[in-house]
Amino acid sequence: MKTVGNTISPNWARSLTDPAAFAHEQAQLGRIWTLLGLTTDLANDGDWLRATLGGRSVFVQRFGATLRGFENRCAHRFYPLRTADKGNGVIRCGFHHWQYDKEGRAVGIPKCQELFGKTPRELNARLNPVEIATCGMLVFGRFADPDETETLEQFLGPGFPILQAFCKQTKRPYSAHRQIAANWKLCVHASLDDYHIVAVHPGSFGKGGYLDPNTICYARFGRHSVFLNGTTDPGTLAAMAQACRDGSYRPQRYRLFNIFPNFTVATVRALDRWFIVVSQYVPAAVDRTSMRMWFFPAPYPPEDRGLLLNLWFANLALYMPLVMRYLSGKVNAEDQAVCEHLQSIAHQIDGLPILGLQEERIAWFEEAYVDAIAASRK
Repeated sequence: MKTVGNTISPNWARSLTDPAAFAHEQAQLGRIWTLLGLTTDLANDGDWLRATLGGRSVFVQRFGATLRGFENRCAHRFYPLRTADKGNGVIRCGFHHWQYDKEGRAVGIPKCQELFGKTPRELNARLNPVEIATCGMLVFGRFADPDETETLEQFLGPGFPILQAFCKQTKRPYSAHRQIAANWKLCVHASLDDYHIVAVHPGSFGKGGYLDPNTICYARFGRHSVFLNGTTDPGTLAAMAQACRDGSYRPQRYRLFNIFPNFTVATVRALDRWFIVVSQYVPAAVDRTSMRMWFFPAPYPPEDRGLLLNLWFANLALYMPLVMRYLSGKVNAEDQAVCEHLQSIAHQIDGLPILGLQEERIAWFEEAYVDAIAASRK
């Protein structure tokens, strides 16, 4: 019987309980393209959103047609410039009213000449920048590093045209948040595990038994992976990417993309239409994760079932966001319970997991993780 997992680092669980290992991990991951938020929260000039990148508070702001990102701390006395999750307005520190321009330069410093003996230009105080790129409405960021030169498109590979096609939303999607008393990696592992469905989600996914390996496959692309059901051909991913590029793609099956390091994008069918569900596991501490979820109707027309059925489904569609919120909340709560139980004995983990075929994407994730936090990247 084939198992996987012998390529996982023996130290894979250290950051689940060790604050120093967690801090090192986060500092290294801050140089990897990471989801920060959505452009739907940055629709107007001056709109901004706050996020977490590599364990640090950052914010992204719209300046006309441009998005800029900065670490969320004033260059003067390190006060957080943004103290809410989103808003609109100039970059002005609430502690001493230092004001910054779109380049992150301090251009308005009260009594600058009298108190500092220099003009704002001469003082040359600046915010720490964050590199920003987008894919559809998804906003990504990273701290600059000479060893990380991939563009976002290169980083996502065939996932770029797929996410771009899926995430065309211009209206604010439905959203939900939850706090999980477990390490973010345990949450990611759960999203990569198709073996636990019967034990953990019997009421959510029905009683169909374990997944038939003859009807599913996994594909790996760069640091990322995808679950494909209804096929055993990994080439489905390339065909899907091409169809998204040329505009011919239409969802037919459930798909789950795990984008390194910490978010997923899924196509989920509800009655006659498809939804896109984006979930992110934001590290907060060794034993705390903030989960963010957004969902919205997929940008594809519903199936044509004839006039009467179309009208009937159209009426039902008004209630589908509530149904989606309930179902996704139920599944997330079930996974949360498992992750929190795991966290409770994380200090006892001293070996490698025994992974089966429907857990092999956990091994892929851990390999990407080791590469991302390698000490040579310091």
